[in-house]
Amino acid sequence: MTAQLNTAPPGAPPSPGRRPRAKRGRRVLAGLACGLLALTALGYAGLRLHHRMNTIDMPQMHTGPQSGYTLTVYFTPSERFYPGPRRSIRGQVCAGHNLPDSYPAAYLERVGLEGFGKTARGDYLGWDFDRHCYFTTSASPVGSHENALVPWQSVAANHLAPGTRIRVTDCGPGVSGAICARVKSAHWRVDDLCSIGCDDAKHLDLYIGEQTQAAFESEDFYFASKGATIRAGMPEALR
Repeated sequence: MTAQLNTAPPGAPPSPGRRPRAKRGRRVLAGLACGLLALTALGYAGLRLHHRMNTIDMPQMHTGPQSGYTLTVYFTPSERFYPGPRRSIRGQVCAGHNLPDSYPAAYLERVGLEGFGKTARGDYLGWDFDRHCYFTTSASPVGSHENALVPWQSVAANHLAPGTRIRVTDCGPGVSGAICARVKSAHWRVDDLCSIGCDDAKHLDLYIGEQTQAAFESEDFYFASKGATIRAGMPEALR
């Protein structure tokens, strides 16, 4: 969810795309010659409309390589790896939710960046970016369209339609060979919005799952890279 640390605030569904509206033809009240001319003109217009719908309005299955992308990663922090001083969240709890009075301060900071965090109780603490309050849920973290985030599949992006399939063909510099191979072999899909640090339109934030160790951010799989190349496919329905 963050860029390198993005989250997904609850987002509004994308606005529907425009479709060409057929123009109403004028009635021809002349003789046969005029009628034939009119039919010819309408046929040509129909061909043009057909061509327009097939070349402009119909989405393409695949695009060519797109270079110059920034790749970062985000994850779901786990409270058990943040043993430091605690911070009160009184006055920051979303209405209708019953939460402990405090959590580790470093953990709260991370949840504020990533959007969700696993608690010591086993459920998830979420941060509502619209209402600026914490809530709890037993469900695993979700993206901006309430679809479940899938490790090494979900992507947060601001310039591609939800459900867009992505293949990374070049990771750019600074990514280890083993991690790049995993990134390139994964079937990524846009499941989320990138709300923090994603000012660049060519920015993809890759979700890598729940935190499994204390020094999570020192591992090779936690990276930031510029100059990546991707291929984007046709969007599919989110589930």
